[in-house]
Amino acid sequence: MYLLYNLAIWLASPILLGWAAVRSAMRRLPGLADRLGYLPPHLPRGGGPRIWLHAVSLGEMKVAGFLAGQLRDRIPNVQFLLTASTRTGHDEASRRAATGDMVLYPPLDYAWICRRFLRRYKPEVVVVMETELWPNLIREVKRSGATLLLANGRLSDRSLPRYRFTRCFWRRVLAYPDAFFVQSAGDAQRFAAIGAPASKIRVSGNLKFAVRASPFALADALSVSITDAGVEPVLVAGSTMPGEETVLLQAFLALQAEFPALWMILAPRHPERVAGIAAEINSAGIPYQLRSGWRAGQHIAPGIFLLDSTGELAGLYGLARAAFIGGTLVPTGGHNILEPAHFACPTVIGPSMHNFREIADQFLEARAVLQVQDAAELVKALRELFRNPEQAKRLGAAARQLLESQVSGLDPLLEEIGRQLGSATGTAPAAAMASHAAAVGAVRTK
Repeated sequence: MYLLYNLAIWLASPILLGWAAVRSAMRRLPGLADRLGYLPPHLPRGGGPRIWLHAVSLGEMKVAGFLAGQLRDRIPNVQFLLTASTRTGHDEASRRAATGDMVLYPPLDYAWICRRFLRRYKPEVVVVMETELWPNLIREVKRSGATLLLANGRLSDRSLPRYRFTRCFWRRVLAYPDAFFVQSAGDAQRFAAIGAPASKIRVSGNLKFAVRASPFALADALSVSITDAGVEPVLVAGSTMPGEETVLLQAFLALQAEFPALWMILAPRHPERVAGIAAEINSAGIPYQLRSGWRAGQHIAPGIFLLDSTGELAGLYGLARAAFIGGTLVPTGGHNILEPAHFACPTVIGPSMHNFREIADQFLEARAVLQVQDAAELVKALRELFRNPEQAKRLGAAARQLLESQVSGLDPLLEEIGRQLGSATGTAPAAAMASHAAAVGAVRTK
């Protein structure tokens, strides 16, 4: 089956590589040299173990970066290779990297490129976040002698039929990883259904429950300006997708009639869309400020604060009277609702949450989030939260309580990484991780 997969890749190579070259020239596919295996000539040197953490985009890299921070506290001289497939994920990795780490884009799934990548960096442990299942990369990691772990694994109902159709192939691919740490019992069943060995699957919980928002200078500076300007209520619309900005601008105008000092922080999922969104705001006649043009201490006024940066959204939920999570009013599957929960921020979502179905179900059952079906219901929900602070407070408190009650999945993964490094190297990191493992207890397996 691998022969057929690689034959298909090679036959499609003129199209695939041509497409990659064009997108790279258009600056829509960054890091083409990294993806082709052309790494920097000089790699950082260090005496500790090397761990490769790979994530797709911003949200997954936040989790990977948090994991890296936890491992640094426990493993002396550890070095990280952080790779992300998207520009926003790469930017987040750069912010998270410490001295001696490397931040790159991942290799394309050609066997020779993956081998070149692995021989150059020589990681002892490779941790792949969520559902990055690249067949050649997975096989070449194990051929290199490294330990391969899937962390925070999830497989949606929507993608399951596609994998199941080619189960005979995926069964072989999924025999290579040493362990699958998955978010829920449903994910465990879905991974088993596409061929992952049941003995390697561990239901450890969701790592995203463990991540806490870091303090951000922007949030602190805006807090002062909000108080000075007297703008309120503050609404944060995070990770919005195409089509949702129009709805949010209409909602803003409808709410502004009752709340004339309303201030909305609007953060599109993809900052490259900012120019078009700014034009739409202008057409609606709403005053706005760009984040890139604002400095601490500068005056703000009722209107819209358009976030054209990455990595700063999470801390801003602490400023909000209410939040709306984007990707939920359009059928894209939703985004992370845990970030506002850290701040007990009352949150509204739309009907599309299939990418975070288990989390959404938990929050809905606990009455820790409001779900609306359309633009009219969104306006109604926000108006009620602004009018009734006590109701908003109860909603936010329920979200924070639910967040803190969840098993994060962090300790089992840390324990496994320490065990693998200990068996591979027999060095000090094993002792450090062993003491941590003793403190947290045995891995919870379902």
